[in-house]
Amino acid sequence: MKNKLLVFLLILGVATSCSDEKNPSPDNGDDGNGDNEVQNYHKNPVGYSANDLLASDEFTQLQIEIIYVKDYAPTDESIQNLKSFMQERLNKPDGISISTTAIELPGLAPYSTNDIIQIESNHRSAFNSDNTLTVYGFIADRQFEQNENVLGVAYRNTSFALFGSKIEENSGGLNQPSKALLESTVMNHELSHLLGLVNNGTPMQNDHQDEEHGHHCDNEDCLMYWTAETGDIVSTLVGMDNPPPLYENCINDLQANGGGSMAIQE
Repeated sequence: MKNKLLVFLLILGVATSCSDEKNPSPDNGDDGNGDNEVQNYHKNPVGYSANDLLASDEFTQLQIEIIYVKDYAPTDESIQNLKSFMQERLNKPDGISISTTAIELPGLAPYSTNDIIQIESNHRSAFNSDNTLTVYGFIADRQFEQNENVLGVAYRNTSFALFGSKIEENSGGLNQPSKALLESTVMNHELSHLLGLVNNGTPMQNDHQDEEHGHHCDNEDCLMYWTAETGDIVSTLVGMDNPPPLYENCINDLQANGGGSMAIQE
């Protein structure tokens, strides 16, 4: 674990999640959760926990805690899609569970990265214990300050956020996908960043990084293509029944880093 920490401290200023511009490195100091080892584990950069999430060497169970602003609850379909997606890609023999909890409107518009970190500090209740690894997600009621076209971000090693108002704005209407489909796509995409894709904690087996768009796949049909976390994905999803899948290169990367062995998408 110490070696892993040294590696990621070296790259902390270079790459954290989807791209440097809209995902600045978080402050890894004390943010109110206390300064103990268990909670500080969750203050590392995106990709730091890729192997812990994928493999079962240290953690055999995963708990995902989703906090959402009232009136922006994730759909039941999105939650089930996320659970199925994780079950396919992770080695967690003791299971994967997802909980959801509503909070009142924070009164922020738009949200900065620091705002999102502070909300996590105030509301995150699940932290690692024994063989259980935890992930935290936040669904906001407004847009992202750095880029209003962004629908989701992964901002720490076990933390992600979706921008619920932007997802609703881009779904459910004429020539738009359903909310569940768009929400599932963004959620699965951000969780995949926590798994270290693309080339950000999970090494590539073959070169497939779209470096122009940060840590994303160069296959435009893959879940990890850059548009999957922005409003640009809307037209692609129209007429689809399910979120875009991960393709061969991304799946090979996850398997090589301890992930599950489901069939590769052709």
